[in-house]
Amino acid sequence: MALTAATTTAKTPDKSITVMQQGTASAVMYTVPTGRKFQGVMWTSENNYYGQINNFSMRTPYNGAYGIPLPIVLTEGEVVKASVNSSDYCHLQGIETDA
Repeated sequence: MALTAATTTAKTPDKSITVMQQGTASAVMYTVPTGRKFQGVMWTSENNYYGQINNFSMRTPYNGAYGIPLPIVLTEGEVVKASVNSSDYCHLQGIETDA
């Protein structure tokens, strides 16, 4: 009877992601890598601006002075882009972990 070794894949360390984009309309801010997921928040600096997830506009809540962070969970291959308006500030913050 031959012995076989068990194969394990080492866990990739969690990674903190913080991105702010301003002045470049629809610029790609972050793409979730293969085998990873992202959990965090996205917000913009004005009530009439919005970020994009997979080319869908995501308007974030707004309280009159600052955008209220919108909780999001993304899986591998999903893409976050900045606002289509080049004068907006779009923010993304969270943790990337193994899927």
